[in-house]
Amino acid sequence: MSRKRARPRQREDRTREQATESSYPSPAERERIIRRRDQLLDRLIKMLVVHPDDPRRIDSLLRRYGPQEVAVVANAIQRRSESTQMIGEEPAIYREYRRTFARFGGDRPFLTVKEYDALASEHARLYGKRQFKSAIRRGPGARERELEDLLLGGASLWEDITPPAVPPRPRDFSAPAPGNYGYPVRALLDWGWDLDEERLTHNARNVTRWRRAVPDLVRMALDEGLLNGWPGEPSSWAPYHALLMLGQLRAHEAAGRLFPLFEQENDWLSDRLAVVWGQMGPQAEPPLWDYASDVRHEPECRAIVFLGLALVAENYASRRGHVVNRLAGLLQSASARDREANAYVVHVLRRLQAVEAADVIAEAFEQGKVDDSIIAPYDLEFLEGRGGAWEE
Repeated sequence: MSRKRARPRQREDRTREQATESSYPSPAERERIIRRRDQLLDRLIKMLVVHPDDPRRIDSLLRRYGPQEVAVVANAIQRRSESTQMIGEEPAIYREYRRTFARFGGDRPFLTVKEYDALASEHARLYGKRQFKSAIRRGPGARERELEDLLLGGASLWEDITPPAVPPRPRDFSAPAPGNYGYPVRALLDWGWDLDEERLTHNARNVTRWRRAVPDLVRMALDEGLLNGWPGEPSSWAPYHALLMLGQLRAHEAAGRLFPLFEQENDWLSDRLAVVWGQMGPQAEPPLWDYASDVRHEPECRAIVFLGLALVAENYASRRGHVVNRLAGLLQSASARDREANAYVVHVLRRLQAVEAADVIAEAFEQGKVDDSIIAPYDLEFLEGRGGAWEE
């Protein structure tokens, strides 16, 4: 983003921050709008599943709810589908919670990953019981509404009608002291929760300036004080910007130094490693293959490395054959004790449409080496017509 374009945006941000309660619907009206949007969400999802090609039904929704409301809910569905992923889903979900909390948390408690997961599981049980086990359709009970509020769920349905409530840092909140950073890296401390990749792309064009800063960018991406900082403070988002800047700069020499992000107790960033490694290109591969081949690492972490290698193959076509062959080799030599990681290998081979690995994949399923709760033969539609395990 150019300097000329950045100024209006800053004015827009200040205007939004200065908005008063009177700029938004009243709490009662906001609740009414959200209930109506929930209803529209249910109807739109059912329409897309059951009657995807019937324009009369979308016309009916447009007449009943209005084009603007249909657009809001349709965008919410799209965002949900884009955020649903097999690899790296947990950090991505927690990051979205953290980001919503930074904007609307107010006086709510900030949840750790363990707390968030426990409450999300409880909410899912209550929602499922109400939706699928009750003969009478009821609205959410008090506990379900309380959990929805604590989890800041469904923000895409209410963020446009809800005034910002930046949560103040509690007196008892503690985190390690962050490091000190010089020019130009210190600018990332002010970028905050707005994860604008266009701004990153614009800044990265000054390669000479930022290339000299690669060591500081690595240090910032791994900074415990920032990673565990208070979400409402802009500096706590600097590791995200630093990590993605490394990808923009194709700083392959830093690839293996980023593995400690997997070890964060409250991990909200490691899923982005795959994209960054994919941007770094073939020269980033050696440490990734070492990590991918080591069964001592957690399957979920290895999965992100597998995906990073697949993204190298997607971004650099000349590497596709090599990456497919090595991934297939990992699958062929793996044991059934590594079923979860093997399933992630199959997933990325599917992503690469690796028909040349068909026999290896079929053999892995036949030998029970793949966790079919993660990916099953019927998921491998790109291999249809070749016979084998996926057509049994």
